[in-house]
Amino acid sequence: MEAYDFNFLNSDQEPCTVVFKWTGIYAGFFKNDRLFDRFGRYLGWRDAQGSVWKYDGTWLGHLVEQSYLARDLRALPQRRPPQVPPVPARPPMPPAPRVAQVVRAGCRDPLEALLRMPTSEELIGEWGSDDESLRLSEDGSFQWTGMEPATDAIGRWELHGQELLLGWESVEEPERTYWVIEFGGDSLLLRWMRKTGRSLPFWLYRRTAQPNIQEAADESQAT
Repeated sequence: MEAYDFNFLNSDQEPCTVVFKWTGIYAGFFKNDRLFDRFGRYLGWRDAQGSVWKYDGTWLGHLVEQSYLARDLRALPQRRPPQVPPVPARPPMPPAPRVAQVVRAGCRDPLEALLRMPTSEELIGEWGSDDESLRLSEDGSFQWTGMEPATDAIGRWELHGQELLLGWESVEEPERTYWVIEFGGDSLLLRWMRKTGRSLPFWLYRRTAQPNIQEAADESQAT
């Protein structure tokens, strides 16, 4: 069903098919069977059978009415080898929102989780990887700790939409913007939007606070 109410031209005058959440919010578009978000970030691809796969090869769901995705809640997890990511696409002019629809029975909208962005409250806590640790405090301060002492930093942080702003103290480039690419509750995919170019994306994972051994021992003796 390739009617013009689904097809748009992006800024390169190339046809693309817009995609919506079931709530009616514009979510992104297909171009050459590749799925991109509304900013042109690669999300995955669709196959000839109408299945849509995430960039890492996990199954997202089925394409419905050319513009929606639906994932059967009873379906078992599936995976395929990831495809080579394309270059970011130039997005079309955002279409107007649509009237909200009810997701098909027994299904959910996979775009809700895939495109979910965090609130400031959800970012408070300690995040880390094998190489670094980032603590975002409720008072707006942060502490960044890396494997090398030269990468340690403190400063102030703010979240504006998809932009995590870190104001580093006593560094050459103090105002640093990190683009929130993906948020999964306990996982955070970021990209540093450097003034001279972009860094590679990197994952941070929420770290569970470790109990204080001495306090636990004191509580045990008290009981």
